[in-house]
Amino acid sequence: MVFRLIISATLLTGCADTAEPEGAWDWYDDPVAYDVQETVAFTDVPYDFTGPTPIAELPSPDERETIFAPDDAPPACDSWTVSDGLPAEIEGIVTVHPRFYYKSQGCLPAENDDDLDADEKYYGSYFIEDASGGVFVLGDSKVAHFDMGDRVRMRVRAVRDAFGVDAVAAHDIIEVIRGPEPIAYALQTERFGTDDISEVRRVTGTVRDEIGTFGDFNIETDDGSTYAVGVDAELARRGAYWPPGTRLQVTGPVFFSYGSYSIVVMKLGQVEVLAEP
Repeated sequence: MVFRLIISATLLTGCADTAEPEGAWDWYDDPVAYDVQETVAFTDVPYDFTGPTPIAELPSPDERETIFAPDDAPPACDSWTVSDGLPAEIEGIVTVHPRFYYKSQGCLPAENDDDLDADEKYYGSYFIEDASGGVFVLGDSKVAHFDMGDRVRMRVRAVRDAFGVDAVAAHDIIEVIRGPEPIAYALQTERFGTDDISEVRRVTGTVRDEIGTFGDFNIETDDGSTYAVGVDAELARRGAYWPPGTRLQVTGPVFFSYGSYSIVVMKLGQVEVLAEP
């Protein structure tokens, strides 16, 4: 039997010279710092449209209640009912990037055992608004299928009281009309109240304190009023920070949670740094 031995040229001649050829990486530029720009277009002109059903005319649930369309008959859950006002077709401008995290109550048995954990987590929630008002939409997708300023038409099949906030609990997207269209806002001159929830407001003032653990801070206006701002966790991880004393203009939908109101910020374009007056 004959064995053939194949020896590579590298083994025969020793290790090859591994020095980089001169100028091999000259075509790479030096690294530079780059600030992400997330421009958001706003307007003080109110919307002049609604869908077939104005958002303000959606059924309004009572505390802890969820209302379904009759064809979406719910199981035997505490405070779950039906209404002939659903399904309803609404249309609105998306006023915040659909990445808002929210944990809402789910189905509890009719006996309503308070020790039962039935919470539902939504990672892609957002707000939409038309000429009649705004509404919070619970979204279960971690992928954003549209953006701020896009116009969305949807079929609402259920609405829910989300701890003091009227929310769309079940819906079907019918159409997305790409924008961005300018997002309408109103200047806020009084304390936030229930009429401000889910509608876009603008405040101007000075950062009063350090940003908190959950990306929250307060702005104090020239007349001494204080408004809370809630910054998205993703922005906080990217280093979004405005030290106390910074003068800002902040625009976004108002949310109500844990007994307090705040402006929701999901993009840097919602915050503008101003010069001192």
